[in-house]
Amino acid sequence: MTDPLPPTALLVVAHGDGGADPRDETVRILAERLAKRLDLPVDWATLKRPETFAAAHDRLGPAAGRLAVYPLFMAAGFFVRVKLPKLLAEAGFVDTEILPVFGLEPRLVDLIERRLRSIASMQGGREPKDFRIALIAHGSGSGDTGSRRASEAIAADLGYRLGATLHLGFIEETPFFDEVIGAGAEIVVGLFVSAGTHALDDVAALVAKTPSVLHHVATVGDDAGVADMVVAALDARGSVPAA
Repeated sequence: MTDPLPPTALLVVAHGDGGADPRDETVRILAERLAKRLDLPVDWATLKRPETFAAAHDRLGPAAGRLAVYPLFMAAGFFVRVKLPKLLAEAGFVDTEILPVFGLEPRLVDLIERRLRSIASMQGGREPKDFRIALIAHGSGSGDTGSRRASEAIAADLGYRLGATLHLGFIEETPFFDEVIGAGAEIVVGLFVSAGTHALDDVAALVAKTPSVLHHVATVGDDAGVADMVVAALDARGSVPAA
């Protein structure tokens, strides 16, 4: 079996935020960090604003010929499986390879574990198991189980590593996030890609009114370690040198 040809560019794709003033800073900042580390052009796009795909294609120019796509999503649901390939094709990207989804990578659990151990240590040198920890995910009101299953896998892995029981709450399905946080959560971690509407307007607003919460991680997607995850995903192909 021959090694895959190296990509000529990398496109980081997220769902994106809606509204007149979309909060797309997370995906843009990640693309900028990666551009400084990789020896190939890097750009970004969001599904919420389809025009960003065509704009990225124009900016990349000839480098768009063989594209690696990093899906900054928590689950491999409809958006990744169906909508993402469609938007790539419509924007003119012909030769594309979609890398493993962010939320399903074991390295994400490593990242969250490090954050939780650091947070607990700052609270008098304690351990995560000493706290009531709530993980808040999107979930799905449409019956798609992808988000729930991905979140449950993260919670189970973290719980095993930390020797702790983690409590899952969701935006769109039961148990709802307000019930889980309101039940005495002390550390709240948002299993979100970016600090958009759910992370800020929904969860952060509730956390601000909940006296039991000692620490709140609004989103795991803006952690500086995410760039390391993307580089590792490219390295797993065995074809992308660092800058």
